[in-house]
Amino acid sequence: MKRALIEEELPLAEVNVQSGREKHLRHGNISTMHLWWARRPLAMARAVVFASLVPDPDDEVTRKGLLQAIAHTASFEAANQDRGRMAPLREALNKAWPGGRPKVLDCFAGGGAIPLEASRLGCDVTATDINPVAHLIQRCVLEYPALYGDVDEQGARPFVDDLTHWAEWMKERADKQLAEVFPRSGTDDARVAVYFWARTIPCPDTSCGRIIPIISSRKLADSSRRKVRVDYDVLPHRVELRLAEGAPNDGTDWSKGTKTSRGSVVTVSCPVCPASWPDKELRGYARENGFGRYLYAVMEIRNGIRSYREPTKEEIDAVDTAAPRLEELDEYPEGTTAVPDELVVKSQYRTLRPLTYGIDTWMAMFTPRQCYTLAVMAQTVRVAHQEMLNEGMASDRAKALATYLGLAVDRVADYNSSFTSWRPTVEAPRGTFPQQSIRMAWDFTEIDPMADGPSNWDGAIDWICKAFVHCANATVGNPSHVLRANAQELPFVDGEFDAVIIDPPYYDAFQYGDLSDFFYVWLKRSIGHLYPDLFLTPLTPKQAEVIENRADKKSPEYISHEEFEWRLQNALNQVARVVKDDGIVSVVFAHTDVNAWERLLKALRGAGLVVTTSWPMQSEREGRTTANVGSVLGSSVVLVCRKVKTHKDGFYDDVVRELEARLEQRLATFEEMQLSGADYFVSAIGPAFEVFAQYSRVVRLSGEEVDVAQLMVLARQAVARHAMRRLLGGEQLVALDSRSLFYLTWRWAYDGIAIPADEAYMLCRAFEIDLEELTRPYGLVQKQGTGKDVSYRLAGPDDRKKIVLGPAPALVDVLHLAAQLHDLGRRNELVELLSATGAGNEPGFWAMVSAITEALPEGERERTLLLGLGGNREGLSEAAAKHVGTSENRLF
Repeated sequence: MKRALIEEELPLAEVNVQSGREKHLRHGNISTMHLWWARRPLAMARAVVFASLVPDPDDEVTRKGLLQAIAHTASFEAANQDRGRMAPLREALNKAWPGGRPKVLDCFAGGGAIPLEASRLGCDVTATDINPVAHLIQRCVLEYPALYGDVDEQGARPFVDDLTHWAEWMKERADKQLAEVFPRSGTDDARVAVYFWARTIPCPDTSCGRIIPIISSRKLADSSRRKVRVDYDVLPHRVELRLAEGAPNDGTDWSKGTKTSRGSVVTVSCPVCPASWPDKELRGYARENGFGRYLYAVMEIRNGIRSYREPTKEEIDAVDTAAPRLEELDEYPEGTTAVPDELVVKSQYRTLRPLTYGIDTWMAMFTPRQCYTLAVMAQTVRVAHQEMLNEGMASDRAKALATYLGLAVDRVADYNSSFTSWRPTVEAPRGTFPQQSIRMAWDFTEIDPMADGPSNWDGAIDWICKAFVHCANATVGNPSHVLRANAQELPFVDGEFDAVIIDPPYYDAFQYGDLSDFFYVWLKRSIGHLYPDLFLTPLTPKQAEVIENRADKKSPEYISHEEFEWRLQNALNQVARVVKDDGIVSVVFAHTDVNAWERLLKALRGAGLVVTTSWPMQSEREGRTTANVGSVLGSSVVLVCRKVKTHKDGFYDDVVRELEARLEQRLATFEEMQLSGADYFVSAIGPAFEVFAQYSRVVRLSGEEVDVAQLMVLARQAVARHAMRRLLGGEQLVALDSRSLFYLTWRWAYDGIAIPADEAYMLCRAFEIDLEELTRPYGLVQKQGTGKDVSYRLAGPDDRKKIVLGPAPALVDVLHLAAQLHDLGRRNELVELLSATGAGNEPGFWAMVSAITEALPEGERERTLLLGLGGNREGLSEAAAKHVGTSENRLF
């Protein structure tokens, strides 16, 4: 079997730089077509697809040329705008497949990044997903641009012209219906672009009794152009918000409002009296009574200049006209209501936080006017589609155009729910999904999508048109086969595909079905009649999703760890079945939980797939926020797999030596990428897979089988030793005890961030130390939280007020005690300590001081302490060498 290029080398540095950069680019990126979660960078997908399909040439010159071609096309602009630059990749692929284009499958296609790049390279592509929303996105990314993205003789794209025409037709028609709920103001009939709302609640002190506006911040604008705030205006029965220019000059913190939070615990305080609503009572009140709503400000845009003011009486009164109009909207012919009255899945309160406040229908996620606006727009999409047919347009083309109009309504919905917050620094709304969840928004924005302003209808169409052009550049003339299919029951014959390249779900990291319900209910109303098979159920069908669902165990939505793994195993079995015997399977995976990696290795083994190579690749945007930070990394590991040809046992001692050698080789490559911390640890799991997956089982000389968990501990130990050798040098590493190596490794890998319990246990196992012992009073580790939310953080010198040193103390305990004594100016005791323990003249001790100092960020208290200690090394070492005495068993 000829090895693929990806099994030998990749231009990781260039691809990773462009992958990281791409996450910040917007214009034309497929992410702007429609929101989908956990899309992988196109640069990463392109490199993986190409290198998986082109054989390694076996000579350095030709290989270097291929790697340079990948690097040359890694940038977003090069791939999107310079079709000629892609020619060498396409030519190399054609040369490698003279008998016909390679057939590529992505059965977890999601937002379509991997199949888009396979299509760009000229492959015969099949993309499947079980989720109806993902399926429609894929059609708009992979199929319709390929069919309708041609350029005419004048250099224009007729389909884009048609889309902008019908978007304007829709806008004019919908605007007539929406005019009365969005009144004009001033002599020039200016339209308000953004409305600012606050939820309200009575003061819990009945003697005060005022209605309180719940706001997170008093800032409306805090940009380089203008600063606008709100102040509290206390009236007898309520507190109102009044606009004012500039930051406050009375010493108050305008970044704070009446709502404060600590994690997910929220408190609402009255600005008049000391009373406040604690979190539990706040939720209880909301479920029983609901919140009020208060329109306190608007933003207009005249001649490109933004201005803020308080709403007029007419604007306030217009809000109330929307609710009765909702009642007047007709149902759809198939029996679907005009507004999304479907119930939110109640067991998903972790992902859909408004449920905890009694907001339990999708319609309730919007104000009546927002709901009316979106309902009118959804109905107008249907009217536009019918008008296209009346004018004689081909039904397939009309269907495609209407689908993009439906996606545009979704874009408006994302920025026009009662969970869209405001970003004062850029003076723009934040979408409903700043994380992979819907979080409670106390003060929120509403837009008039037909006005000139941020996140409006014209903007939605413009974003989609740019993304369409990008997709057309990549796929025109080469439409993918886009199917809605269950990955556990793929509708393909055995050995149909030359390559399967997938980014499977990661346990409970993303609740795709429940998140996409937000869009599903509106798509059902805008284009459901065009895709009746996709909208047979009230919400997205979730029974066959390959995810873990942390719902209540008694609810029908609950999917356990074990059930997820069983489903993933089924899917990988299908992948192994449909790929050719000499085909390749590339799996993208990113998870910090070592158990997840162990189970993935078991699943690959169970499917008869062996890992031949692995690569860590940049996959997440820096500065990202996620609902499950503990599960997601900045880097993904691409596991390159082949079907098992032979089954053999491996002997434990041989496997250990092989593992050490492979890690030494591969980690040197990873270090060139400047990986560090958690990404470094997890990236090194891939090489461990390469070794372990060669064997059906690993046995000791006694015949006892070594399980996968034990093998992963071996890998972790080897990685930790390699990382510490890099930090300390070999001689100093030998001098450090396990407890000190553990501390240094944690500091290097995670800084001061708390890590999940599983990760902490695995790190302890790598150093063969007891986590429970470390969490004793004044120990090295502090336990936080309860139940499933338990995490652990490393304790620094300031956290350990009493340290007792035994006869052979760990150097990290000596270090912490030394840092305390130095900080207190107790030099004599410090010298006594360094002398008695031998640390004063132990190079490993001072190397650890230096390494921890380097690992910690500027300004960190522990770093300051260690800089002071290390700065006096010469004098302290000399004094310790001359000192006579002992500090054993002394309590400092």
